[in-house]
Amino acid sequence: MLGALIVACCLLGGFVHSIAGEPLAGARISLHAGDVRKNAVSDAKGRFTISAPPAQYQVDTSVSGYRSASVLVALDRDRSIDIALEPVNAPTLRTIAVVTVDGRLTPILGTIPSLTVTRSDYERLGYDRIVQGLQGLPSATFAHPDGGSSNAIAVVALRGPDPSESLIALDRQLLNDGNTGDLDLSRLPVAAFSAVNVTEGLGPEDSNGSNTFGGAINLVSLRPTRDPHAAFSLSGGSFGQSEGWINATGTQGRFGYAFAADDQNQSGYVNQPVVLNGTTRTTLGSSLASHAGLANLTWSFSQRADVTARVFLLGDVRDQSASVNGIDEIASDKGTPLYGQFIGPGNQSLAQVIRAYQVTDRMPLGAGELSTDVSESDNSVTLVGNPSDPAYDLTHQDRRYNGALNWERDFATSQFAVGGYTRYETLNFGPPVLGQTINVLYARGGFQPAPKWRIDGGLFESRYTSFGSNLDGRIGAVYTSAPNTTFRFSAGTGFRAPLLIERYLFPLAQLAQDGLGVFVGQGNPNEKPEHATEYELGMSHEFTSSTLDVSLYRTNLRNPVEIYYPIQLAESGGCLGNSVANPVPGCVSFNSNVGNAVYEGAEIRYAKRFVPEHMFLTAMYGLNVAYPKNLNAFFSNPTSAANLVDNQQFPGIPQQQGSLEFDYTPATWHAAVQAIVRGKNNELNLPPFTTVNAAIGKRLDQHADLTMAITNVFNAAVGPFTRFGAGVPYNGLTGPLPTDALYVEPMGVRAILTVRN
Repeated sequence: MLGALIVACCLLGGFVHSIAGEPLAGARISLHAGDVRKNAVSDAKGRFTISAPPAQYQVDTSVSGYRSASVLVALDRDRSIDIALEPVNAPTLRTIAVVTVDGRLTPILGTIPSLTVTRSDYERLGYDRIVQGLQGLPSATFAHPDGGSSNAIAVVALRGPDPSESLIALDRQLLNDGNTGDLDLSRLPVAAFSAVNVTEGLGPEDSNGSNTFGGAINLVSLRPTRDPHAAFSLSGGSFGQSEGWINATGTQGRFGYAFAADDQNQSGYVNQPVVLNGTTRTTLGSSLASHAGLANLTWSFSQRADVTARVFLLGDVRDQSASVNGIDEIASDKGTPLYGQFIGPGNQSLAQVIRAYQVTDRMPLGAGELSTDVSESDNSVTLVGNPSDPAYDLTHQDRRYNGALNWERDFATSQFAVGGYTRYETLNFGPPVLGQTINVLYARGGFQPAPKWRIDGGLFESRYTSFGSNLDGRIGAVYTSAPNTTFRFSAGTGFRAPLLIERYLFPLAQLAQDGLGVFVGQGNPNEKPEHATEYELGMSHEFTSSTLDVSLYRTNLRNPVEIYYPIQLAESGGCLGNSVANPVPGCVSFNSNVGNAVYEGAEIRYAKRFVPEHMFLTAMYGLNVAYPKNLNAFFSNPTSAANLVDNQQFPGIPQQQGSLEFDYTPATWHAAVQAIVRGKNNELNLPPFTTVNAAIGKRLDQHADLTMAITNVFNAAVGPFTRFGAGVPYNGLTGPLPTDALYVEPMGVRAILTVRN
């Protein structure tokens, strides 16, 4: 009797559909484990069934015009699965990557590490800004050039010290600012997005060029859904913080829509009158007002052809005066009348505007799929007041115009794609207006030479009117030793192109002078691209109710761009008489290629669902070692502006960091807590610290939810002002160098009411 039951088991049923919920007919579903292989094809309603003996199977799904998907299923009884596929023009940077169905327990099945932070991940902890969900990632390091408060600039780098070595994109549309090469993420609202895809290092699947080696962060906008949905939320809390947002998505016939609007305001943690620089009476504040809107519209001609138009707008105004001013605590000043008094550039407000427009379409062409992308972006910053950072506090406007074409064909066990894009960008800091054109061609492909092997490769040629051309190649392999275990390897080359502003030779009258008389912010017309070679090893294993991912990487960076500073001449007083009318030779700081750098490390991610299934644990740890080599003069890092030493960790990059999150969702209640750990040499220049964020809520009925979110529960690393010279010293060439201690806000509480239809 038992044998008969085993033979009768099991039946796997499922529903294959697009991300928007449209049923996908003709999808090929393959179920295999060892010598057992079963196949099925979805019907007109996207449904399928497969009968197979009990085992743990890998289920592969593919259909023309959509990305293939792969998921592990333990078939110990009759089961049903739901498979959502991305179209070929999906907003991901790795376009020949595997898309999987199961969220937090999904192992990495591609050639490079990737992680998706979903909308539910943000809402579980009551986060309202994109940057909050990135802080727990083991490879993400942050820089705060204008202080650590929540309304100050925050930029992120992946696996290294330079944020310009990582791509920031919205639905594949590049957003990196042309002035600094990165993007201020501090005010991007969660309400406008459905997910954030983070991929690390170089990968054969890239379609956005090879000008990155840290990795890529792709913001996925809110997208249409098959059924109509609407939601709105109101919240208020500490420091005068308030937010209201509304979302609406759905489909009417062939027309799909997604709309989002968000409004955030706060009076701020600090609003204090002080005497600045011993003479000037002023008020240091930290208020902000931020507004964002998104519209995403799709017209479907057929299952394989559609066109999408998307608009994203963000505008904010912030009082940064509390963050950029502070208390002087340099050791040499102790005991003098200046010590303990407020110093700094004075009142400062920053206004940011981001506009991103994009039209994409896809259609069958011959035996493959053709997709096109036309986009324009505008990132402008206006500073009122004295600058505190010569790179970030610069009034400017950055614009990009982009057109892309991609043709891809899928076979049963292989894929290949050819394409390219042309991009024209301008940087206006009035005057001058700088510009360049970028043309990129690529060929990418992947195939399975054997059932357990997958090989991917790519070749990229980039041509810049500013410095010339560059050719890069990448290759990766994935070996599935068992249905629940994969090993991966990748190697490749990449480069970071010089920024327009880095190559421009400014008149001295347009440069600022520091306290030692040195002109800072000068460009270098002879600057060349950074080049990198990267190697990656990884392993993923899926247990019954948990997943373990391990990655090892090493990047060899040649000719990194750092900032030369005449330390010896300046500290001896040789630049104090420097002026535009009477310039002192050698008293200029400028960008230059110098020496080498190494980025290497390890990352571990463990996710586990407990029994009962409403308990979940996610733990992540990162070892990030980054150091310069073969420096031949006095140089500092562009982001941290701290002097560099051969074979010593870059400033502001903690070698060890990680996060631990636990969530609990019994019945109508839900709770989550996340601890974020930063080791020594962190971005705040403080000793190691841990911040804890938590949320607890209750579903009032099937439509309404009330949540209480608490940030920085134990008041770690708190303070109202920057403390100049009070940070952990950095070991420079001439001995310990003072750093500025940055602080974050103390514990804050926010009540959030969300209503969904």
